[in-house]
Amino acid sequence: MAAHTTLPVTVRPHRTARREPEDHSVRSAVAVVVAGLVLVALLVGGGAVVATLVDLTSWVGGA
Repeated sequence: MAAHTTLPVTVRPHRTARREPEDHSVRSAVAVVVAGLVLVALLVGGGAVVATLVDLTSWVGGA
């Protein structure tokens, strides 16, 4: 079945001028820094949880 369109066949979509490729290095660098900060926060938080568990087990074991 043929597709129905309201535009004549001779009308072509307007092509925009070609742009130079964008430089994403700054955005990538920011993403790497943010990912690193999240990783450090997770490691510090995990270390705090482990330290708390060790402290609790020594407190429970000492009682």
